[in-house]
Amino acid sequence: MREMSNLVFYENWEFYTDFTGVIVTGILGAAVWFSTRNFNKNQSEITHHQLQKELFGEFNKRYDTLNGYLEKITKFDTLEHLMDKKPNRYYFLRNKLNDYFNLCAEEYYWYKNGRIDEDLWQSWESGMNSWYNNHQIIREAWNEEYKSFGHQSFYLKKDEQFFKGNKS
Repeated sequence: MREMSNLVFYENWEFYTDFTGVIVTGILGAAVWFSTRNFNKNQSEITHHQLQKELFGEFNKRYDTLNGYLEKITKFDTLEHLMDKKPNRYYFLRNKLNDYFNLCAEEYYWYKNGRIDEDLWQSWESGMNSWYNNHQIIREAWNEEYKSFGHQSFYLKKDEQFFKGNKS
């Protein structure tokens, strides 16, 4: 009986080597696929973190530039009050408010598109809403901008807002 099984193997050795080759090739292919998938996933995560770091730095730099102007603007109750007290600086400061709204819109856009993580967004959103909720002049200016230029100008869908207290 043992001779018979050896004889079957020797008569079909090409089949067994071909079969073994297919199995080894399949295993190697699976190993390459798994390694490539993990490498691509890691590279994608690294790229995502690099982009988030870049956005974080850029947005914070822009906010730092605007923060002093926001402090000056919020010393006034309304846009009319600002115009009465600082007519020669009104349009300059109004443009700074628009710069701030554009910054908020960009931060929200990148958050919605998954480039800014939830923790970072919650921090920024809290700051945005603090300015918005605590200063009528900012609410007034935002409502004017939103009504004048529409939601698309700020990467928003109809009836979408990035200021939580806004009812516009």
